[in-house]
Parts: sequence; C-alpha cells; structure tokens
Amino acid sequence: MRAAERGPRLFRRSDPAASVDDFVFAGLVLVLAWLPLPLGSNHLISWSLNAVLLSALLAAFEIGKLVTGGRRPVAIRRIGWAAVLLAVLIGWIVFQLTPYAPASWQNDFWALARSHLDQIAGIGVVEGRISVAPDAGMIGLMRLATCASAFYLALQLCRDRLRADLLMMSFIVISVAYALFGIVLLLLFPDSLLWEPKVAYVDSLTSFFVNRNNYATYAGMGVIATLGVLFESYRRAGSGRGAPWAQRIAALIEMTPRVGLPLMVALVVIGIALLWTTSRAGVTTTLIGAVMLLLMIGLLARRKAIMLGLIGAIVAGGALLMFVYGGALAERLADAGGGEMRLNVTRRTFEAALDVPWTGFGYGSFDRMFAVYRADLALEAHWDKAHDTYVELLFDLGFPGAILFFALAGGLVGMVAVGLMRRESRPIICLVTLAIATQVFLHAIVDFSIQIQAVTITFWTLVGAGLAQSWSRQIDTSA
Repeated sequence: MRAAERGPRLFRRSDPAASVDDFVFAGLVLVLAWLPLPLGSNHLISWSLNAVLLSALLAAFEIGKLVTGGRRPVAIRRIGWAAVLLAVLIGWIVFQLTPYAPASWQNDFWALARSHLDQIAGIGVVEGRISVAPDAGMIGLMRLATCASAFYLALQLCRDRLRADLLMMSFIVISVAYALFGIVLLLLFPDSLLWEPKVAYVDSLTSFFVNRNNYATYAGMGVIATLGVLFESYRRAGSGRGAPWAQRIAALIEMTPRVGLPLMVALVVIGIALLWTTSRAGVTTTLIGAVMLLLMIGLLARRKAIMLGLIGAIVAGGALLMFVYGGALAERLADAGGGEMRLNVTRRTFEAALDVPWTGFGYGSFDRMFAVYRADLALEAHWDKAHDTYVELLFDLGFPGAILFFALAGGLVGMVAVGLMRRESRPIICLVTLAIATQVFLHAIVDFSIQIQAVTITFWTLVGAGLAQSWSRQIDTSA
C-alpha cells in the first residue's frame, strides 16, 4: 500500500503533536501484538495488564495534546451519541453493583444470604444488589473500559492515512506470526499449549489460544484483512487513468513479486491455520465475511475486469486450499454433534433472562448464576459462558441494558457504512471493517469469541480505524 511504503515518515514529522501520536500509535501496535500471547488474554492478570497498558497510552495521547497544543484529530462531538450511550451503559452497570437499587429490584439471593448470615455474630449488614456477583461486574467494567480505550485511540490515531495503512499491515504481520506458531506447534507438539499440556482440542490448531473457536475468529479477521489489502494493492497498481491496458498489466506483473506474492503467502498461511482449527462456525463466518468483502470490492470497483479476475483467482485458490488442507474440517462438518447442547444452554439462558427482564442478574454474572438454571441439562462441564453473546448480555444486563449495548456496537459499525457511502473513494480499511464486523457478530451467535480480549480489543481497534477513515479527508473532523 502506498502510504505504508512511506514508512520513514513515521517518527519524522515536523509537527510535534503528530510525532507524539506516532509514538502512541507504535505502543498501540505493540499491545495488539501482545494480546494473543498470554492465552488470548483470557485471565485476570492479562485483563489487568491490558487495562494498564491502554490507559497509559490514552494518558500519553491526551497529555501530548495538552503539552503540544494540538487538537484531537476527531472531535468528541463526532461520536457524541456513542459517548452518551456508553456513559449510560456504564452508569447502569455501576448501579447494578451498588446497594441503592429498590428492594424489589434486588436479587432474591441477597435476602437468602441475609437470612443465614444475620444469625452469625459479628457479621455486618448484608446489603442487597441487582448483581449477584458484584466483583465480576467490576472486572467486566474494567474490560469494557479497556476496549473503549482501544477504540478511541484507533479513532484518533488512524485519522492519519499512513497510520491506518500501517495498522492494517501490522495486523497482517501479527496474524501471520501467530498462524505460523500454531502450525508449527500442531505439527511438532500437538499435545502442548505453550509450556502446559493441552487438555482440549488436541487435534485442532489453537495457536496461543485455549479454545479453537476463539482462535478461528482471530485468524478469520486476519484472513479478511489480508484479502482486503491484497485487492487494494492490485487495484492501486492497475488504476492509472488513461494508461493503456498493456501498461496496466505490466504494472500488475511488476508489483506481484514485491507486494502481491508476500500477501498471497500470508493469506495461505493464515488460511491453513484457520482450516486446521476445525472450527465449523469459525470457518463459516469467515467465508461469509470474505464473500461480503469480495462483493463490496466487485460492486465498487471502477476497473471491474481486473477485480473480477482477481476475485476468481482468489475463489479458486481458496477452494484448492480447502481441498488440500480441509480434511479434518470436512469430518467435523459431517458430524453435527455438540450443537444440541449449545442450543439447550442458549434456550435456558434466555428463559433465565425472562425471570429478570428489566434488571438482569448483573454484568458478568453468568459464570456463577447460570449454575442455578443448569440442573436438568445434564451438562458434564462447567459453562462459564453462554456460547451466545447476545443472550448472555440479556441475562447479565436485562433487556433494556442489552439493547443499549447492541445499539452502541451496531451504531458504531453502522457509522462506518454510512460514512463510506458518502465518500467518493472507498478506503479498503472501511470495507475490511464491515466484513470483519459481519464475521465477528455472526460468530457471536454461536460462540463467545468476542468476549476474549485478544479478539475484542483487536476488533474494536479495527473498527475505530475504519470509522476514522470513513470520513472524507476534505472534512475537518477535529472541529
């Protein structure tokens, strides 16, 4: 990508504010590279460290603006509605944790606990709450704020096109690195996950993640991003206006070994890793996201002949890749096992949500509260997540709070689509953002990948960058 090829401009700006932003951006990329390493960032110590790192970057960005006198590239009023919704959502979650809710709103388990503990000398007053697990709610708030910080930083930093292009390329490199590690680990040490023995998914590729479906979502994002950058590279190489066809074809041939081939190799590596996860939903939702991206590229392309030819080549290559490396996946697709249990859990979670439709059981409470509702499901393992993020949010937040959450997430992605349609040129990062959002939101119906921080923070960083680039460069978004 042309902007990415001007890499020496980074850290060599004449504007002090832009130079500070470059260093903050480099820190953001390093955080993205770190996220999958500690088992997908799915433990308390990882959540805490990620919160500290992104808070430090956010503070550095804001302090840099104060010291240099620079303006934020994107004024808060541009996303004012989202800021208000986020503030209301956080306010509701905090209210769930406090003892100030009316007694009729408080969960019955607090009254039960009070009836037993009041008989013990020295026990203080047991105050009721909406949330059955206030400590889990506090952790959930920390994670929510961490994701919001990543989105905000990407929104501000990637208004600059160079940084937006570099973010895409960096994510591709990161995706390839983790895919390669996963492939090597599966081939040489299939029973190991880092320094520990694997306790599940022994025959599936999980890279640094514990769950194959979680890694499949992450790898799928990498596939779609690489696919988008590959198409954009060929589009730019063959887009010389007025140039004869022979010259355009020569330009395409010239850039293939320099740019096209490395991207094709990256696409193959991540694609193999994705297939070897044997995640049915992960591969299916990635294919849907990729098809959506190809459709948008084909419909919006000015030189449709070149784009259609490249789309045909990609489709053929994908089919060949699946034929050669998708044997284990094909076996799992033929086996419909496991789906009924998930549907039963989802159904029971929804039924439980109907018991407290207005208040929910408290943000992050599913892990503990679902045990009350699972007695007749004959589940062999502990289910700490519902495997349907939307239903779990209904369980945790209640219907009003969950709808607010859905409106916030969907509205931000919708802003990317609206801004994109208003632009004469269509930045590839915006198209990739929409395709990845389709993939991730669909997968959330049958799994919890979006609740894993390596996926969540990466996703919202890409959404922030996509939104930043959805505004025309002729619009002063800092005003």
